[in-house]
Amino acid sequence: MNIETPASRAVRERDAGLQIIDCDVHPALPGGLATLYPLMPKAWVERFKLKAGHLAVAAPLGFRFEHPSGSAARQDARTPEGGAPGSDPEYLRRDLLDAHGISIALLTSLQAGQFGTVSSGPDESQVIVSAFNDYFLDVWPLKEEKRLRLAMTVSVQDPRAAAAEIRRVGKRPEVAAIYMPLINILIGNRYYEPIYEAAVAHDLPILMHVTGTDSVFYGAPNQAGGFPENYPERYVALSQIGEANLTSLAFSGVWEKFPTLKFMFVEYSFAWALPLVWRINRTWESLRWDVPWVKRPPREYISERVRFSTQPLDEPSDPAHLKALIDMLGPEHLVFSTDYPHWDNDMPGESLLMLDKDVRRKVLSENAKGILRL
Repeated sequence: MNIETPASRAVRERDAGLQIIDCDVHPALPGGLATLYPLMPKAWVERFKLKAGHLAVAAPLGFRFEHPSGSAARQDARTPEGGAPGSDPEYLRRDLLDAHGISIALLTSLQAGQFGTVSSGPDESQVIVSAFNDYFLDVWPLKEEKRLRLAMTVSVQDPRAAAAEIRRVGKRPEVAAIYMPLINILIGNRYYEPIYEAAVAHDLPILMHVTGTDSVFYGAPNQAGGFPENYPERYVALSQIGEANLTSLAFSGVWEKFPTLKFMFVEYSFAWALPLVWRINRTWESLRWDVPWVKRPPREYISERVRFSTQPLDEPSDPAHLKALIDMLGPEHLVFSTDYPHWDNDMPGESLLMLDKDVRRKVLSENAKGILRL
């Protein structure tokens, strides 16, 4: 069913003939962890029941980092029955895909990412993440709704087990990327090589996304300088985690070991990337003898193998300034994302309207086709 909205009309008028691939949509469980019990081994279900798993939804943030309105999800995105935003695939189809002309939406479960990093132990996290993958692959209608794809989640607490999970479900045609939620080990570290080997074997990119545990829990990535005091401070500084991990990739030699491996930085914004790449490249030119395994200028690797999501879109008062920044960075580095159903989402009919149609085509769909396994 198509729902006529001002945004959908704007999409048709401004982007007539353009595909839209949304690289950041967040599905949710309709209830707590108990929703996944039918997909888990019986012994693990009994263990989670003893630990009151039926009460677990995701990592609690406390007052300090909870969104000021009580939820980072839009209340108007709740299902008609009042369920959690993103928990009903049929309503998501109407409210996002149909209403905004989305051709393909990539699903990334932040709940799975939280359980896969710091909300459970290494063995528990493998069981939970596998159940999440099975839930979205087999309970959600991904086989029937060809506009939906999954970024399968792996638990990074055990890279070998994560690689086994990629081998288990990574060949499924509904899987378009690997969501690797971050811990406090930078992604250029050899620790992750089993994951990267499996990703290359399945022709899948690595997707990084904030989990909500960042700068909150021990073991998750932290921002530089100290502990933030409130939600806005933490929200603004989350891009530091993206900067640190891009720098790690640039100097680690990962791309010499895995020449076809690609990475997506999702929801870290992108305005920081241009000056950081300048600095990385200048430093490599001055000190390349310290990292002889980086055989080419880092900007070349990054240009070929890294993409950044457009959301959250940092919009200056003069749109021409953002256009100039995108021109300097290179629009080929950007993939469009809404971050539905979160409060700061960017819808296609209202985002990046200052770009020429050919550039919008790249950002809205072509760049995503070049990195996702569609």
